[in-house]
Amino acid sequence: MKPRTKYFLVYLLSVLGFYISKAQDISQTIQALHIKKFNWIINQQLDSLQNLFHDELHYIHSNGWKESKAEIFEDMASGKLRYDDIIVHSSDVRLIDSTAVVTGKGTFCVQMAGKPLEFKLYYTEVYVITNQGIKLISCHACKDSGL
Repeated sequence: MKPRTKYFLVYLLSVLGFYISKAQDISQTIQALHIKKFNWIINQQLDSLQNLFHDELHYIHSNGWKESKAEIFEDMASGKLRYDDIIVHSSDVRLIDSTAVVTGKGTFCVQMAGKPLEFKLYYTEVYVITNQGIKLISCHACKDSGL
């Protein structure tokens, strides 16, 4: 192997290693943020959620109910929807350019207009990495009858 080719391969592997390491760091950050978000929802930490939720957020519940960012905050403030507990059974993060897709399974214990309900759900969350930080732009849940 020619010395130039050898140095180029070492350089290429170094660059590739750097990007893989960065991707793993971002995946871990998204995973931690995704779990924190659930704690913020349970504890109604609206300031933290306000910073995380993208202005164009669409949140689609397992019953097909679609909410915007503003509607979510209205429902949390009014007590119409309250999360008592969220147990994540599994979750996975996939990175595609400046987008992260989180898929998971969990048990969601809520109160809807004061009535306690428990849902076993699959969910997908889409995060975008912007100049303002990491933002949740889409969330969709569906019922899991096998959990």
